[in-house]
Amino acid sequence: MKKLIGLLAIAGMVFLSCGPSAEEKAAEEQRIADSIAQVQADSIAAVEAAAAEAEALRIQDSIAQAEAAALAAAATTTTKTTVKKAVKEEPKPTTVEQKSSRIKGATKTN
Repeated sequence: MKKLIGLLAIAGMVFLSCGPSAEEKAAEEQRIADSIAQVQADSIAAVEAAAAEAEALRIQDSIAQAEAAALAAAATTTTKTTVKKAVKEEPKPTTVEQKSSRIKGATKTN
């Protein structure tokens, strides 16, 4: 029995001595901290890239909307001009009597 207890004590010491040293534990903790920092930096960069892309898309949409409004305004102006020209009537042929009645002091002669 004493031999068994001694053997277990030696096995426990060997097991504990084979574990990571303090330097190895510190290095592992530093590696984990660096990994977390890298993930956070990547996440921030991804958010900033998405925000920049959204801003560029917003600007493109604004430009497209302004161009569409300008085209619509130009089309409306062209349509009004065309309608005015189409509505304008041609002058009716007038007789000599009608022309003379417009002139002041004109008298009719036969």
